Amino acid sequence: MSKEQFIIAMRFLASSVSVISAKDESGKLYSMTASSVTSLTIDPPSVLVCVNNSASIHDVLTPGKNLCINILQKNQQEISNLCSSKQRESQRFENDFWDTSDVPFVKNAQSNIFCKVEETIAYHTHKIVIASVESSQSADTFNTLMYADGGYLD
Repeated sequence: MSKEQFIIAMRFLASSVSVISAKDESGKLYSMTASSVTSLTIDPPSVLVCVNNSASIHDVLTPGKNLCINILQKNQQEISNLCSSKQRESQRFENDFWDTSDVPFVKNAQSNIFCKVEETIAYHTHKIVIASVESSQSADTFNTLMYADGGYLD
């Protein structure tokens, strides 16, 4: 299969849009938009996140570190766009979208899933992050921002 065929096929895989957020030892904040987030096991509750090696958050996500998976709502496209733009990386936390008192998380997200990195696996251009879920909070109704075929779904 060619790379182009694979890209075309994957455009038809709809997924919720999440922003992964974390803080390093010095208190610097990091975030990135991710569509590759998957529940791994229910017992214990755990998730899998794929992170590109070139993402600034990549080196922060090591075993023992905390992170938050912020599943976005439909009205939070601006957060998704901001956290996926390399040019606007320094502006990601210059707004009122976040609570940064501890592990940074998006306020009013569809869900916030607070995790601790258990293990990472290098795989070509990405790192697979396996994290245990420590707590979560969710909105009462389903209003998740979805992405497929190169754009947000209505």
